[in-house]
Amino acid sequence: MKSKLLKKDYNQELEEIADSKGFEKEAQNLLLSMLYKVEASYDDYKTVKREVPLKEDFLQNILDIVKKYCREIEIAKPNSLLEKELEKSRCKILEEEPDNKYNSEQKVIFFPNEKVVLYSIIRAGIEKINYNLSLEDKAMLMAIQIGKCIGYSEVIRDFNGFSWTTLEGEIESLDCNIVYTNLIYLLGEKVISNINSSNIGQLKEKIDKELYKNIQKIALRFYLSYDEKQNKIFEENLRNDKKTLEDMNDQKKFIENISNNKKKMLFRIKEIDETLNNPEDLRKEYLNKNKSLPNEEKIFSISHYEEILQKERKDLLEEIEKSNKYQNPIEYVKIKGDLENKINYYDDLEKIDLKNIEEKFLEIFKQKIEKEDIKEKVLDYLYEIRYLKYLPIDKSKVLKDIISFEDIEKVMINKGLNLNLITPISNNKDTDYLLLKSIFNTKNINLEDLCIKLVVKDGKLESQIYDGDILDSTNYINLQKGSSVQIRKTKKVKIFN
Repeated sequence: MKSKLLKKDYNQELEEIADSKGFEKEAQNLLLSMLYKVEASYDDYKTVKREVPLKEDFLQNILDIVKKYCREIEIAKPNSLLEKELEKSRCKILEEEPDNKYNSEQKVIFFPNEKVVLYSIIRAGIEKINYNLSLEDKAMLMAIQIGKCIGYSEVIRDFNGFSWTTLEGEIESLDCNIVYTNLIYLLGEKVISNINSSNIGQLKEKIDKELYKNIQKIALRFYLSYDEKQNKIFEENLRNDKKTLEDMNDQKKFIENISNNKKKMLFRIKEIDETLNNPEDLRKEYLNKNKSLPNEEKIFSISHYEEILQKERKDLLEEIEKSNKYQNPIEYVKIKGDLENKINYYDDLEKIDLKNIEEKFLEIFKQKIEKEDIKEKVLDYLYEIRYLKYLPIDKSKVLKDIISFEDIEKVMINKGLNLNLITPISNNKDTDYLLLKSIFNTKNINLEDLCIKLVVKDGKLESQIYDGDILDSTNYINLQKGSSVQIRKTKKVKIFN
């Protein structure tokens, strides 16, 4: 009864918000249909994925975003120019003023599809990234934010209230989805949802350094394909770094050029100081400078020109400090090595070895599981391993297609047996794993509904895994004559206690 009241309240509140904003009827219907589908599928979504917000928090978040961040909603009509424009992005968020933060209402444009509607609404509520962050931090934060939108829209995309189907082709970015999923399973959904521009730097302190660096590579690969402006800056900086490294290979010539440039910079600083210390010279230089500039670039006052000179002086001093480091033999070697590492790091972005990265992730995830002794949490981990096996890595493969999960699955079965979460099938844990391993591959939503029945066929022991009366999967093992393994369960029994 309570869930029905909650459902009615959320729908009614959303309808009131949409009415107050003057959304067109088609947009209102899409929003309400989206919310209905979220409510219908959320329990299955939570059961399968585990690391998700509470249902009530998820629904309230949708209402809050529509209320606070959506000024207007426009639907891309079929066969329209707008539909063609959104073929790749599927949605578009237009800020009222380009320089505003996302904490202002925006125009949200999307396809007339409930999954896209949900993705778009969550996208409208993400934080605007502080562009003073480093390239790597911006990339990681953007990957997390887009990953969150993908992960939240999954409740409609992959669940229909009856079944779970992974639709790789409808995931906006597989890279972001991998980054986000890895992070929420290592640190928790609440922690990752609270990562923003002010605390993104703390994230690397919480994760194994090697793994963080590699996850960051995945994020950076996505970001440079996502943000054209940042990609141009990145490519220009990379070209400059490669040119510097090439020049540094001839150390004698490089140091000579550094020394000559340093003399020029020191001379320019002397000129600036003389101008700043003589008001009449400052005025004359200001007037002469303005004569040579087009109207749109004119310097509006002497004080503004003075600020320009002060900034130039500060920049020159910073360049001189860099030059001093180049002239120090120890610093020279260090700078050259750092530059080589930086270039190699960026050159390797297109050669990311996803298999090695995810194997490292699983190794750390397994260590986390091995420390856990709470029965309910171990059950969560079991579901999460099953979910990870179906994590898409490209349009045709999932994670279990490229790496083995056997070690971590054995840890889970042993944990389950030790905590009386899983019914012992024999007197041997390795045998129990072989008889039960297909539970990590089933797409049956609720694992606790599964039962096992043992039969002997063609000289082999066969375990039949059932979902009710429906055969879900089978496993086979050969028991050698004289084996000490004893089968404890011969009738159909529930796998989970």
